[in-house]
Amino acid sequence: MPTIEAFIAEGYSHRQKQEIIESMTHAVVASIDAPIDSVRVILNEVAAHDTGIGGAPAAALTSPGTGQGLAISVVQAFLIAGRSDAQKRRLIAALTDVMAELPGAARSAVRIIIKDIPNTDFGLAGKTAQSLGRGVGRGAMEAARMR
Repeated sequence: MPTIEAFIAEGYSHRQKQEIIESMTHAVVASIDAPIDSVRVILNEVAAHDTGIGGAPAAALTSPGTGQGLAISVVQAFLIAGRSDAQKRRLIAALTDVMAELPGAARSAVRIIIKDIPNTDFGLAGKTAQSLGRGVGRGAMEAARMR
């Protein structure tokens, strides 16, 4: 179900990446009541010279108060549509906390993007989430937007 894709600065050790995966998994479980076995985390390492803020490459920026290079983090959370706004707020806060604790990170450089996927467009074990009775479909999402 929940799939978290995080773009992180390169250079973290295998142990640090394992800790990030564990922290993100627990943040998802606590925030949206997802079963731990359903959470997927994918880490993508990005070179500092391949990211930037305000037109400046991250390699040229420093994290406030540390003098270290600024670690820009972007996290996408793919969810089967149907989570409450409160759950999404908790998830954004929890994932931001995880990313902001990384070396060189600054809360202001963390972006969390939630993508609600209609249950007809999300597959689990070869079946749609709709066929498994999970989440909401496109029609319910459109009706909610019209309100």
